[in-house]
Amino acid sequence: MKFQRNMPRKSSLKLGFPLGALQDEVIELFETAGYKVKTDQALQKIEISDPDITCLFVRPIAISSMIEKGILDVGISTEASVMEAKTEKVKEVCNLEYEKSPWGKTRVVLAVPKDSKIASARGLRGKKIITRIPEITKEFLRKSKIQAEILYSDTLVNESKVGVIADAIVEFSRRGDVLAAYNLKVLKILFESSVILIASSKALQDATKKKKIQELATRLRGARSQQEQIVKPYTPWSTTNLDDVDLGILRELFEDGRKSFVEIARDAKLSSVGVKKRIEKLLQKDIVRIQGLMNIEKMYAMSATIAVEADSKALAELVEQLQRFHFVYMLVKTSGRYNLIVGVLASDLGNLESFITKEIREKNGVKQIEVSVGELPLIPKRIPPPF
Repeated sequence: MKFQRNMPRKSSLKLGFPLGALQDEVIELFETAGYKVKTDQALQKIEISDPDITCLFVRPIAISSMIEKGILDVGISTEASVMEAKTEKVKEVCNLEYEKSPWGKTRVVLAVPKDSKIASARGLRGKKIITRIPEITKEFLRKSKIQAEILYSDTLVNESKVGVIADAIVEFSRRGDVLAAYNLKVLKILFESSVILIASSKALQDATKKKKIQELATRLRGARSQQEQIVKPYTPWSTTNLDDVDLGILRELFEDGRKSFVEIARDAKLSSVGVKKRIEKLLQKDIVRIQGLMNIEKMYAMSATIAVEADSKALAELVEQLQRFHFVYMLVKTSGRYNLIVGVLASDLGNLESFITKEIREKNGVKQIEVSVGELPLIPKRIPPPF
C-alpha cells in the first residue's frame, strides 16, 4: 500500500499507535469509531483518515516514555506500560478496556513450568526470571524481599525461553492460552492492566490539542461501547430444545449412521414413521446432518496446531483459504497475541512443513507463527472427505 508524503500540520496531534499484541485490536477499534486506517507492515507505517492526527507505530511502554519527553502528544497504551516507564507527566484520558469481557482484563502474572519444583514466589531466590517489564518485576521482588536475576527480553514469545535459559517469567496474560501452550502455570497474579488513552500534560494545556484529544476519546469510548453490544454473551451448551427421545435417536445415528428407521425405532420404542418424522425435523432445524466421514487413523500419521499472528486482511484471507482443505480439522479465531489457531492433519513431516510454508508462513501479513507437532488428535476421530 502506498502512502502519500504529506507533511504533518504544525498543530497536528502526534499519536502513538501500539505495535504488537494490541495492534489489531486497536485498529479494529479505530475502524469501529469511523476512522479509515491504512497500514504498511513492512515499513511500519500507519495513517488514519484525520489530517489533524499523525500516527506512529510504537511499543506500548515506549509510547508512555515518548509522551513524557514531548515527542508524542497522545497514545494508546496500557496501565502496566505506564507503570513500567515510570512516567510522571503522562495523564490518563480514558479507559478503553471492555467493561464486560468473557476473559477479564489483561493480567501481569508470574509463571513457571508446570513440572517446576517452585511452589511459591519465595522459591525464586537465586533463580532467573525473564521478562519484558523489568522495572515492574524488580519492584515485585523488592516488596517480596526476594533476590533473583532478571533477564530482559522484548521478543514476541518469551514463554518459549522458560525452562531453557530462565526459571520463571513475568508476562502479560489475557486468557492463559499462550502460557498453557508452553506448559506454564501461573504462580501469582501481580495485578490487572487495562488499555488506556494517555496524553501529555503539555498537550492537555493546549486548547486546540485538548479539544482534539477529547474528541478522540469520545469516539473511541463510543466505539468500544458499540463493540460490547455486538459481542454475544457466553451461553453454555444445552439440549433444552431436544427431548430424551431425540437424544436417543442422535446417539443411535452417531454409533452407526446406516441404521434404518426400523432399527432405531426398536430401541427408541417408537414407530418407524415416528422416528422418520423426528429425524426430518432435526434435519430441517440444522441440528443434525447425516454424512460420510473418513477415519483419520487410516489416512494420517500426525497432527499439528499452528498459532498464527496476522494482520486483519491476512486473517480474513487465511480463514477463507484454509476452509478449503479437508485435512484442516480446526480453525478458530482468537484474541490475544495470536489471532488464529489452525489444526492440521498430515501423513508425514515433509507434507506438513510444505503446507505450513506455502499456505501460511509465506503469506503477506503473517507476522508470527508457532507450530506444535503431535500425535493424531483425540477428537475428532473422523473428518469429511476431500471434495
